[in-house]
Amino acid sequence: MSSLTDKAAQSVRCDAGLNRCRALFRRGVAARAAVLFLSLLGSCAFGPGMAQARDLDAIRASGHLNIGVEPGLPPLAGYDDHNRLVGYDLDVGSYLARELRVEPRFVTVTSSGRILYLLTGKVDVVLGGLTRTADREAVIAFSAPLYRESFAAIMPGFSPVQHFADLTTGRFRLVEVRGSTAVSFMRAQAPRAAMLALDTYEDAMRALAQGRGDALVDVIDYVGHLVPQDPRSPWRIERGFAPSAGEDGIGMNPRDRELIAEVNRIIEAMRRSGALRSIDKRWFGADTHSE
Repeated sequence: MSSLTDKAAQSVRCDAGLNRCRALFRRGVAARAAVLFLSLLGSCAFGPGMAQARDLDAIRASGHLNIGVEPGLPPLAGYDDHNRLVGYDLDVGSYLARELRVEPRFVTVTSSGRILYLLTGKVDVVLGGLTRTADREAVIAFSAPLYRESFAAIMPGFSPVQHFADLTTGRFRLVEVRGSTAVSFMRAQAPRAAMLALDTYEDAMRALAQGRGDALVDVIDYVGHLVPQDPRSPWRIERGFAPSAGEDGIGMNPRDRELIAEVNRIIEAMRRSGALRSIDKRWFGADTHSE
């Protein structure tokens, strides 16, 4: 009886821990959530599909590579007029799968959930504007960089915010996306500012247009494509107030050293052949990202 009671108690603790992980990811505290999740692996037996990250041999044996992409971030990924996923990440992911001699299978993720998808084996690799940070490097592996990104402040025409410095006063409202590097950046730069955190960039831009916030700070390289073009009330974009937001790469399971090495080999080959620059030009209109 005591054995059954102990197992029941452990199951309750594991379920509570997993729910805590999900809550932390939704709040954008990805590193803490990932560390908690990894600590649960040693003592909890999760259901099918949980904690089953595949190594390179298993990927090749299956004949496909599960690739996480975020469809709300054109030109990285988005849906075309025929409801097909297209974009920079799709081209890079397809190239990667072809070099591994498997088929690409694209799995849609969000900024707040992509690392958990990787750790639980729902994807083998993840893109989606994944910036290398110390917190993330503590729990996942990064490939060699694909490109560098830069922050900008985006304000609707009716916003009272004139410059980035205004946001540091705490008198204005921020709209940000959970799980993005901009959340921690703005909490450090404008700790007194109210922040509305939403799940997707489309939701964030809609909230700004509705007047539910005064400004959004994020990576202009792709968020800029979501800025409405309204000549009656043109939106404003301010750059140059921050250093590079960092390098973006492909996220992977840190335990699979063979996969990490193979992905890095492919990226270096893409850089040497000009394939990475060609993809960059196709989707960003310039090759500065892949330099």
